[in-house]
Amino acid sequence: MMELIPILVVLMLSLVGLEAQRVTTPDGPIQGTTQTTNSGKTFYAYYSIPYAKPPTGSRRFLASEAVDPWTEVFDGTSENPNICYQLYGDYEQENEDCLHMNVFTPQDPTAPSGSLPVMVNIHGGGFVSGSGLVSTASTGGFSPNYLLEEDVIFVSFNYRLGAFGFLSTGDDVVPGNAGLTDQILALEWMQRNIAAFGGDPDRVTIFGQSAGAASVGYMLLTPKASGLFSGAILESGSSLCPWAYQRNQTKITFKTASFVDSQFDYSTDSASLLEILQQADAKAIDNAALSFASYDGGQPNAIQRSQMQQGAYYAPIIDSFSSNPVIPSFQYESFASGSINKVPILLGICSEEGLMNLDQWLDNSLEAYDENPGTLNPQDMNINNEADWNTVGRLIKQEYSPSNTFLNNRLGAIQYFTDQDFAKSITKHAELQSEHTEVFFYEFAYTGTMGGNTEHKLAGSGNVTHTEEWAYIFGGYPLQYYPKRDQLVHNRLIKIWTNFAKYRNPTPTSEELLQNIEWPRVTAANFQYVSIGNYEDSDLKIVEGKPKAARMAIWDNLYNTYGNRPYDSY
Repeated sequence: MMELIPILVVLMLSLVGLEAQRVTTPDGPIQGTTQTTNSGKTFYAYYSIPYAKPPTGSRRFLASEAVDPWTEVFDGTSENPNICYQLYGDYEQENEDCLHMNVFTPQDPTAPSGSLPVMVNIHGGGFVSGSGLVSTASTGGFSPNYLLEEDVIFVSFNYRLGAFGFLSTGDDVVPGNAGLTDQILALEWMQRNIAAFGGDPDRVTIFGQSAGAASVGYMLLTPKASGLFSGAILESGSSLCPWAYQRNQTKITFKTASFVDSQFDYSTDSASLLEILQQADAKAIDNAALSFASYDGGQPNAIQRSQMQQGAYYAPIIDSFSSNPVIPSFQYESFASGSINKVPILLGICSEEGLMNLDQWLDNSLEAYDENPGTLNPQDMNINNEADWNTVGRLIKQEYSPSNTFLNNRLGAIQYFTDQDFAKSITKHAELQSEHTEVFFYEFAYTGTMGGNTEHKLAGSGNVTHTEEWAYIFGGYPLQYYPKRDQLVHNRLIKIWTNFAKYRNPTPTSEELLQNIEWPRVTAANFQYVSIGNYEDSDLKIVEGKPKAARMAIWDNLYNTYGNRPYDSY
């Protein structure tokens, strides 16, 4: 009998440990696990919690539905590897049953105070790839470890992508924006349940990078997200970006369906399309979406060029035609009028976002621009006559490559991509929203090892490309692997982001780590921002005027002279 006592003690301690990691939420009990950050700080992890019913069968393509409450303990001790279907790549873990979220809290769940700020990440990936999967190991990967050091709760989740998330028949049969309804439902789940993890539902900050930032922008726009968050951080993206929106969704939907069943064309009725596609194998739809993205219509790149001028293939839309719209009004006009969810925002850009286009396909695009400068024109300018269309294309070409072809002036081409796809849209978002809420702006210009950009460099450019700042926030490797300056920039970004989550201000007090600066607010009359690092140092500098101010002024003049409102993107 005596030899059984140690075993019984171990079992009792194990049961006590399990109880200590268990939370009881309004939706149901969840079993978590205890982990530690790189510095040894304890936190509690709850993986792959379902926040919606699986969007399969009759729920495919439609607005997500809240999960039914459960009574048995949900096992959240390990991450379900399911990810939503990705447009590019073929992964074993792709599954329609993917609407899960992860919650990481530094607060002991046995004594939740409900006081911690919450940071909810909406992942990027162009609305066609990515997931909320995380790594809490110290071996790299997307990791919230360093955010958790600052006593915030971190949440990530999956949402539907590509055809599954953004097909639309242009009517109430398949209204579209299903992926956005997933995001809204995840935020509603947060409001109901986050207090059980020690979180404050009145201090929820949503944040994202690239398409994640554009998603944050759409959450600012949708009335359905009113009251679900109290602050927002947008990194290198906005719902004003031309790639973050699609104007041609109905044609794309029917053409995609034709790769599943050749009977479909633009005259097929929506109800028939939905019936067939809801019965089709998920992989067949995934393959059809890839076939559409690769389709050239008999002319190399013709369809791709045409569609990309209308926005990304599968992306959010204006669904004002719907009886229950998600995004009922044009993005630009909503930000301009203040018809938004009025919360403070922190947003910004990397110094040369367009460097990510330094790939082998670049020359084909540059040839098209050289042959027809009109292809440089933003679709959202609504230019309605050929003479103005040709004039604007010529003026853009003259600004970015006045004495040479783009093929022989890659720097001009990269600067065009930086401005057209990111800088002009994101700075305009800041300018418009500053009339209605507090807005803080940054430019990330630090070139370091941690950013991981070893290939996309070009003499004369800003040299910090799209996504580089992300590695300084979410890189999982121990800091000692990096140079001291990289470590300093990392510490500054973590402090800036978590300060904003806690206080709605990146510099609420004077802090030596942040060089005792007082971050200026953007106003329409006085655009100021903070530059984070440059070639020589890792300093924070307050700068008067917009980033790339001279080029931004040229874009504003083009829109004012040749554009026709109402605008959707910018």
